[in-house]
Amino acid sequence: MSALPSPLQALADDYAAWWIDLLGEHNHVGGIEATRWLLKRADLGPGRRMLDAGAFVGAAARLAVERTGCTAIATDLNSDFLAAGRAMEGGRRVQWVVAENRRLPFRSGSIDSIWALDTELAPAEFTRVAAPGATLCLCCEAPADARGGLDAFFEEWEQLGWELAAHRPMTTEAAHTWRTAEAELVRRRPYFEPRYGTRAYLAQLDLVAHLVQSYERLQQGHALVVFRRRAGA
Repeated sequence: MSALPSPLQALADDYAAWWIDLLGEHNHVGGIEATRWLLKRADLGPGRRMLDAGAFVGAAARLAVERTGCTAIATDLNSDFLAAGRAMEGGRRVQWVVAENRRLPFRSGSIDSIWALDTELAPAEFTRVAAPGATLCLCCEAPADARGGLDAFFEEWEQLGWELAAHRPMTTEAAHTWRTAEAELVRRRPYFEPRYGTRAYLAQLDLVAHLVQSYERLQQGHALVVFRRRAGA
């Protein structure tokens, strides 16, 4: 397990959560490689506004500013997460706003690229703030079965005026992520159990074990998805 940047390490010490300790700043399935995949398809550049919704420490927002020169905004309900992100490399170039995904403090049609990476999806609110032609970049749970569930997921967004631009299944990667996290929690129990407390440690281990089973049995799936807002929608 690689060392965390000092602001993130302080956050991990305060919150004692496996997903901070083990996933780091790009705390979503696929990590920074998934972020880069989405960034190549986000249509960002100078003068474009990007929203990293439910951003945690805003790793995607900070990377987007560095790579594209866009204007980036990171929102989260937890001000401690945002403060840690501001203190990390590139944090001064991002705007940090305490807000929930279902009630964003931005004008309608004012955002050119909306990102939601393993956080709560708010389709109506994301659609409201999206500018014509905006991209929507998701790393999220998505049906993995072959019974039309994935098509229905796409159709829900299409009904709100979005068109599918890119899709990358990530269910296998998600199962590997949770399996690796479970193994690390077990292997390093002498470290994690005192850190979290026995009850909290066992609860987090149970949660990760449940995720492993759900994904390996294809009861849940995961994907990277990019939508584009239709003109006039």
